[in-house]
Amino acid sequence: MRYTSRLPQSRNRRYWLVDTSTLPEGEVLRCFYLSTQQPSFRWLYDGTPYQSVRDSGPVLLDITHEDTVLQKYGNAWAGRVASVLMDTPELLDDLQTRLANRLLVETSAQGVGLFRFHEPAALHLLLGEGLLSLAQRFSLMGPSTCWYWPFAKHQDRVTYELCYSSDVTRIPEHKPFRFDAEVQKRLAGIRHFSRLLPVLGEALHNFELYALEKETTHLWQAIERYWSASLDANQPRKKVIDHLRFMLFNSHTLDQFVDRLNMKMENKSSLGAST
Repeated sequence: MRYTSRLPQSRNRRYWLVDTSTLPEGEVLRCFYLSTQQPSFRWLYDGTPYQSVRDSGPVLLDITHEDTVLQKYGNAWAGRVASVLMDTPELLDDLQTRLANRLLVETSAQGVGLFRFHEPAALHLLLGEGLLSLAQRFSLMGPSTCWYWPFAKHQDRVTYELCYSSDVTRIPEHKPFRFDAEVQKRLAGIRHFSRLLPVLGEALHNFELYALEKETTHLWQAIERYWSASLDANQPRKKVIDHLRFMLFNSHTLDQFVDRLNMKMENKSSLGAST
């Protein structure tokens, strides 16, 4: 299954890459140290052009032997903090070095920018929907690896999306990631999409989609299109979320909900209006 509410036991090492920027300074490591007898971690931006903002960037927590921090804070941080779980045979130092070398993406302006690959919505597009080429996926994930990231949240239940990377004899030589115009447009359209995890969670619960992979992906794509169109129309994010919840509350089936979203987008002047 591509989506799961239960994380399986890892057969390899397990790391939790957590973005610290949306929590109070030092909060992630404080929680890690309070929850772990022998804490081991690495800052993702160590040894990169982003070294100066290292302490407010993502941190790799080694939770292989003790995952109390995940059990305590995984649900609470889902939707607030960008994060991804990684089951991999790589050692912590090797993983940090490899990921640190994959932080650049070529932009349409012929420059390079920071690749925030750990954002759940970006992971859904790039890995879940397969917008990365096979070589790019191996370059990012490494061999014999499984990544999990929060996909939806309903009350205390977090649904994770997962992606496997099969074994390869050699990781492809890496160059800065480069995406075509359509991929760049979709990535730009999911800004702040993590705010929608509770909406996705409510929809999964209301329409009983937990075991339905095709329908779950269809739901995500419909909400993505509506979110992107609403941002293009300069609608306030909170207002968009409120109206998504309103349409969800008044829909009895997934098809009815998607039809409501499509009707709104067809009539752009009504985006953000509660009807």
